[in-house]
Amino acid sequence: MNRSVETQHASLSGAVARWADTQPTAIALRCGETTLTWSELDDAMTRFGAVLHDRGVRVGDRVVLLGENSLEWVVAFLGCQRAHVIVVPMNTRLAQSQVAAQVAKVDAKLVLHDAGLGGTDLVTLTGTPCLELSALLHEISGSGLESVAASDHSDGSEVPALISFTSGTTGIPKGAVISNTALTELAHAFSNYFETGPDDSTLIVVPIFHNTGFADQLAHMIASGGTTNLLRRYRTGDAAAELMAHPATFLAAVPSMLRMLMLHDQADAIFGGVRAIMYGGSAMPEAWVQELQRRWPHLKLVHAYGLSEFTSVCTFLPSDLAATKAESVGLPLPGVQLRIVEESGDDVAPGGLGEVWLSGPTRMLGYWDEPRLTSEKMTGQWLRTGDVGRVDDDGLLWLHGRADDVINRGGEKIMPTFVESHIARHETIAAACAFGYADDILQQRVAAAVETRSGTAFDEQELVGFLRTCLPDYAIPDRWVVYDALPLNASGKFDRRALRADFEAALHPKSIEREQEPAK
Repeated sequence: MNRSVETQHASLSGAVARWADTQPTAIALRCGETTLTWSELDDAMTRFGAVLHDRGVRVGDRVVLLGENSLEWVVAFLGCQRAHVIVVPMNTRLAQSQVAAQVAKVDAKLVLHDAGLGGTDLVTLTGTPCLELSALLHEISGSGLESVAASDHSDGSEVPALISFTSGTTGIPKGAVISNTALTELAHAFSNYFETGPDDSTLIVVPIFHNTGFADQLAHMIASGGTTNLLRRYRTGDAAAELMAHPATFLAAVPSMLRMLMLHDQADAIFGGVRAIMYGGSAMPEAWVQELQRRWPHLKLVHAYGLSEFTSVCTFLPSDLAATKAESVGLPLPGVQLRIVEESGDDVAPGGLGEVWLSGPTRMLGYWDEPRLTSEKMTGQWLRTGDVGRVDDDGLLWLHGRADDVINRGGEKIMPTFVESHIARHETIAAACAFGYADDILQQRVAAAVETRSGTAFDEQELVGFLRTCLPDYAIPDRWVVYDALPLNASGKFDRRALRADFEAALHPKSIEREQEPAK
């Protein structure tokens, strides 16, 4: 029976307490061969709050969480909410100096970390006490600690639950403050959309510090009473073995991960028990979608779009459109409102391009200690995403890049994705990434970095001739840069900012300029 409705307005802390009461011996968490039941998880969260109190951490203080996927990480994440402490999940791939900068940014009272990711060096850099996560369960198993009672923020109060840092490429990323209410609302939205209940389970293959891990999967299963299985770090063979040993009904992953699992010689066993798959970060090629649907017709495939400032996912492309509308990110979740806005602040004409604005219960409270940036990002109830998109006649959202990536060439506004899609149609081009560069007369010109197909050579004259048949003249790149392999960012997308920076620094020797007249 699906009992997720019983926790409809409960915080995650309150939901754990309720499941501990209604199904105390059911497995809540599993990592390898180690498990925690709902009763054990509930007790561990309460004891963890006592550990924090014993170390001088109080309501509203910040605790940094720096570790790979583990039971200890989950206990710490949920225990902070039980104790009304703001948890700060941190990217384990950051350099120690970057970690130290973010610890200082939030003025953390404590850093909880995996061995080798914190410790003496971090204490020296920040002056902040550190505790290894591996020692956490041992410490909370002791007796005599003051108990911290479970609390359920069911009154809709905007109590900060966590700070989710954006994946910025320069300087210190911005910390989006997510309320207890926002995290809870998203968890229940997932539970309702996927009709998830206590008989369901998930395997977290992405880093749990990412909102896909802690929000879309962990919080989702807590709201539903399902089981969360943890893979410490992604390896295709390890993920396959875990899915065969402990089948999951719900998966969330980027398309490349799913493709590697599809190509596994035990793919039928891997996907046989999966009921729903959510993918995001980029669209999945139609051929992959069609193969998934052909081989496992029972699968519900959902393309998702989200951002840290909105807790996580805000739109879903329904499964029945996954193959035919693969590039769309779909429709807003229930309770989410969407606008497409032009530079003036007015809504664009139907079907027109503009910046995507969002409103809804999962919007952030603001950026931590950044009032100016918060005011720039939020207009009344609306969050300005910085993404450029359009809504078609069916209400589906299509993304066309970032607003700050738009190229202004002599007054002509050019979307890089528009240019890239046509360049990639040429038989010699494997991949392309377009961007603007400064020009004294036109404001910007167009440049493109390309990766050629194996066995082919770059021929600028021939490629430009091809583009004249499908692009307006002002959108044809003025400069070309040839790469053996285009660089990718942490999300697996082409690193447009790095390419632009390399280009502007004139580091690449294969640049060729083609002069053009200003756009009329």
